[in-house]
This record gives sequence, structure tokens and C-alpha cells, in this order.
Amino acid sequence: MMPKFVLAWITSSDEHGASLQDGGHVVFVRHPERGWEIPGGHLNDGESPETALRREILEETGLQITIKTWNKTYYPEGWVASVVTDAKPSSQRWEVDDSKVEEIGWWSEVPPVIMWTKQEFIDLDEWCQNSN
Repeated sequence: MMPKFVLAWITSSDEHGASLQDGGHVVFVRHPERGWEIPGGHLNDGESPETALRREILEETGLQITIKTWNKTYYPEGWVASVVTDAKPSSQRWEVDDSKVEEIGWWSEVPPVIMWTKQEFIDLDEWCQNSN
């Protein structure tokens, strides 16, 4: 069954899949209402999950990604991909031309959350670490 939405757990290829618990970094985007979250979005009609994820990540972060694996069971209606980018973690925040994204940044811990739970991101971090 196709997902309604796709999300990405983005790590740097430089860190070789290091989890947040092991000093790794993950890309989060700050939504105006929902706060910090991992990037992603809904599929357009006729769009594959892979195409939707690449489109959403480019729109929301400006990053090119390589999909490593999918978690198709964590969310009932969505898939989460473990992905890597060649971008290097930095303390610098950046912006893109997307009204749903106020800023983007690398985090070495789960950022302050509003709509999400810290546990969701801890679970996804562990899943990504175990899937490598």
C-alpha cells in the first residue's frame, strides 16, 4: 500500500550513520506552527514515494539525498526513509524559499518539539542506527 506522506531522517555521509546518541547529526526543519520536525510531505497524484521524498527534501532543505532504506511501519499512513547527504554538519542555520519552513539546521540532539514527541525522534534515530 502506498503511503500518504513521506519523511526523511537525514544524516551526513561524512558521519557514516552515527546516531544522535553517538555524536551524529540530523537535519531538522522549523515549521511556523509545528516547530522543529524532520522534513517531508504528502505525495502528489501519481508520484512515487521516492520522487515525493526527493522533491520535498529539495524544497524544504535544498539538499540532495541518497535513500538508504524505508521504515514502512512506524507511522500508519506514512513512510520514513533513512537518507544521507554529502552536506557536512554545521552549527549554521539556513533558509529556503518555502513558506512552511522558517529555518533548517543540523542537530546533535532532538530539538525542542511542539507537535511531535521527543520519543518519536529517539525511536527513529535508533531504527536508523539499527538499519545500517
